Amino acid sequence: MRLTDFQRIIIMNTLSGIGMSLVGIFIPIYLLQTGFPLTSVIIWLLIHHSSLLFGAFLSVYASNVIGLVRCWYIRVILLLALFIGLYILPDHHSLLFILGIISGLESAFFWIPYNILTVRKTSHETMGSSLAKLSNISSLVGLFIPFIATLIIMNFGYPALFVIAFIFILISLIPVIALTSEKTNFSFNRQSVMAIIKDNKHFILPEIFDNLGQDAGIIWSLFIFVTGLTIFDLGLLGVISGVIGIVVTHFTGYLIDKWDKHKVIRFGAIFTTLSWLASYLIAIYYPTPFMLYLITALRGFAIGVFAMSYGAVMMNRARNHDSQFLVLREVPTILGRLIIFSLAILLISIDKFELVFLLVALLSTYFWFNNIKRLTKSA
Repeated sequence: MRLTDFQRIIIMNTLSGIGMSLVGIFIPIYLLQTGFPLTSVIIWLLIHHSSLLFGAFLSVYASNVIGLVRCWYIRVILLLALFIGLYILPDHHSLLFILGIISGLESAFFWIPYNILTVRKTSHETMGSSLAKLSNISSLVGLFIPFIATLIIMNFGYPALFVIAFIFILISLIPVIALTSEKTNFSFNRQSVMAIIKDNKHFILPEIFDNLGQDAGIIWSLFIFVTGLTIFDLGLLGVISGVIGIVVTHFTGYLIDKWDKHKVIRFGAIFTTLSWLASYLIAIYYPTPFMLYLITALRGFAIGVFAMSYGAVMMNRARNHDSQFLVLREVPTILGRLIIFSLAILLISIDKFELVFLLVALLSTYFWFNNIKRLTKSA
């Protein structure tokens, strides 16, 4: 049976997702265990995302010349450099922030081509279900990956984890070799940029705010680790979150295609705000393992509904401008991430780390009052 282009992307995303799920959240934890203070780890995340923004433009310029799939070849080289650097980091602490730059570039050279190809190989009418399919197949295959990663770390150490993750990401390139002819025709000049900004001005603030909940999840994982939970706990939480994610994305994806999109987005936004408020209260007053498990799972459900529904709107919007839109949207997206990580550093410096979760809850109320209908009509 001949694979469709979209099926090739699904297989690639599944294999690559297994590799990245193995290391994912464990890289910041590895940095903590290597001896770096929490502030340095969050600064590393700031550098990662700043580098990702630069890499977004760089990856599309590269795809103009070598094609989208060959950008993933570059990504594999960057990932190899990152894993080697992490391996020698305990003896060379000066590499920390250089690795943050490499990590950001690696992410850009994966996500920008991936998003462009996803938009090209799906239709407007079925974007929600298509995104759900992409997410669910990866989640189903990788359901126990965080727990497996925990066992690998506990029994063989991080180097073995890096090697196994790299192997999966390397073989993920095989299914998409047939797509090497796919290129972009990126034109970055003042006239085209201003035209895209004018057409999408209503999305600037939403793009700043929409990533707060998702990226604050990284800060939450760091918080529960320094609070006293173990690598084993984080692995188990990863499995629980995976189960919830499969259920959420399956139903949300199909609701997006059949129901009023703005109602699904609004529900997800309100639920996200309430879950972050509960996270703050639990962090302050009742940070027991059970309560941390419970609120992490519930918040995963809330963020899943919002991220899936809002993401479908954004992907459909990208059809009008292809690569230009997907790259330019990284500017407000990264700005939102820089804001949340900068706030975290500030609050850590005054010994009020938990306040970051309350701030995320307050900032997420933006989507309670935003004209969601205007966004869905624009898309």
